[in-house]
Amino acid sequence: MEATTRKAKRTPSGLLFRISDICKVHSVGVAPTVREKKPKADSTATGESSEDGAHLKVHPRQVSSGSSECLSETSSARCEEAVVDKLLDAISGLKVAYVNLQQALMPYDPEEIMIAEERFASVLEETADLKDLYVNVKEWSNPRYPYHLNSRIQDHQNLVMELQADICKKDSQIGWLRPELDELERKNMELEVKIGRSALCREGSFTVSRGVSTEMFMDLYERSANCIHDFAKFVIGWAKVSGWNLGQSTFPIDSHVIYERKADKKYAVEAYFACVMLMGYREDYISLDSFDCIMSFRDPFDALMSDPDSNFGRYCRAKYLVAVSQSMEDSFFGNLDHRAFVESGGHPRTQFYQKFVKMARYAWALLAVARSLNPRAEMFYVNSGVQFRKEHMESTPAKMTTEEEKFSVGFTVMPGFKVGCTVIRCRVYLSKVNAMDF
Repeated sequence: MEATTRKAKRTPSGLLFRISDICKVHSVGVAPTVREKKPKADSTATGESSEDGAHLKVHPRQVSSGSSECLSETSSARCEEAVVDKLLDAISGLKVAYVNLQQALMPYDPEEIMIAEERFASVLEETADLKDLYVNVKEWSNPRYPYHLNSRIQDHQNLVMELQADICKKDSQIGWLRPELDELERKNMELEVKIGRSALCREGSFTVSRGVSTEMFMDLYERSANCIHDFAKFVIGWAKVSGWNLGQSTFPIDSHVIYERKADKKYAVEAYFACVMLMGYREDYISLDSFDCIMSFRDPFDALMSDPDSNFGRYCRAKYLVAVSQSMEDSFFGNLDHRAFVESGGHPRTQFYQKFVKMARYAWALLAVARSLNPRAEMFYVNSGVQFRKEHMESTPAKMTTEEEKFSVGFTVMPGFKVGCTVIRCRVYLSKVNAMDF
C-alpha cells in the first residue's frame, strides 16, 4: 500500500515537472554564437542531450508500438498515462524542432531551413497521431464501447452476406444471358460475312486485277439498275420544274401501254435511259484496260477527269448526246451549252452532268465485265405484249403472283442477262394488252 501511494504521489509531480520544463521559453538571438550552437541543437533533434531538454528523446516510429502496448494493458488508466507521457515527449521534440528552425533562419541558410522544416513537420505529424491515439484510448475506456463495436461488426457482417447473395444472383443472370450472348455473336459473324460479300457494292471497290466473276457482274447489275433509276428520277424532277411534258416527250415507249397509275410513267423514263446506256455502244469504248483506275475513285466525275479522253470518257460523251436530247436540254437550261461543250470534247462540271456520269460509270463497267466473262454475258429484252413468265422476268413495280398472270409485258424497264446457266431476270412493266408468246 505504501509503494502504491508513493507512486500515485510521484506521478502528478512528474507530470507537472515535465509540463513546466516544456513551457520554459528559450530566446534565440542573432549573435555569432548561435551558429556555433547549431550542431548541438541538431544532436538534440536526433535524440541526443541538449540544454533545451537533456532528458527528452524523440522516437518518431514508436507510435504504433505504444498503441499496441496500450491495447495489451488491462487497465485503461495505465494506457492513458503511457499515451500522455509519449505526448509530452512529442511536444518536447516539437519545441526543439521549432528552435532548430529558428536557428536556421539566422543567418539565412536554405539547406538548413529545408532540413529543419521537414523535421518540424515530421514531429508535428507524430504529435497529431498521438493526439488521435489519446482520443481513442478515452473511447475504448468507455464500458459501452464493446457493445457498440459488436453492433458495428454485426452490421458489416450482414452487409457482407447481402453482397454475397447479390453476387450469386448476378452469377445466375450471367449464366442465363450467356447463351443469348453466344447467339448474338454467331449472328454478328454471319453479318460480317454478308458485309464482306457485299463489299463490292461500295464505291470504288470493284477491281478486275484478280479476274472477273459472275458474282461481280451481278453486283454491277444491281448498282447499274439503281443508278439508272436515280438518274431517271432526277430528270423527272427537272422536267417538273421546267414544265417539260413527259407525255409528249420523244421517249420510244409503246403508246398502247395502259398505266395502272399516272406516276408509273417514271418507269418509261427509266426504261429509256437503260436502253440508251446499255445498247448501241461502240466496242472500242468498252475495255478493261482502265477499269481498275476508273472504279478506284470515290467520285465518278473525278475518275472521268483523271483521263477525260479514255475509253470511259469517250463513252460518256457519246451516250450523253444520245440520252439527253436537244429539246430536253433546252427545256431544262434554256440553252444548249452542255451539248456544245460535250461535242467539243469536254466534260462540264455541273450537277446535271455529274449525275449522268455516275450512272454512266456503272453502265460502262457492267458492259465491260459482260464482255470479259467466260462464257460471255448475253443481254435480252422482252417485247411489248409478251405473256409474263417469272422464270425470265421480274415485275416492276412488284405485284402479287396471282396478279402477274393476268397481265402481259408493257415494256422492258431493265434488260436481263444470261451467263451460262445463270439468268438475271429482266425487269418489266406489266400492262393490260393482248398477250403474245415469248
